Amino acid sequence: MSTAEQHPPHEELSLEDRRVSDWRFDQFRLLGYGDEDAWLLEGAGVDVHLTRSLVGAGCPLHLALRIVL
Repeated sequence: MSTAEQHPPHEELSLEDRRVSDWRFDQFRLLGYGDEDAWLLEGAGVDVHLTRSLVGAGCPLHLALRIVL
């Protein structure tokens, strides 16, 4: 199933905004977050780079989630 098929329903987005949203979701999934947390992070506008830095420095996923939210 592609990320487009998993995308939660929300207000209508332009194609470009949808692509950015899907890319952000994919980045959070690559860090190890499950679908629900990845969509939560994406929808909250969390900084992908900051989250990547925290996780890369050894911060557990659950703690990084609390920090960035």
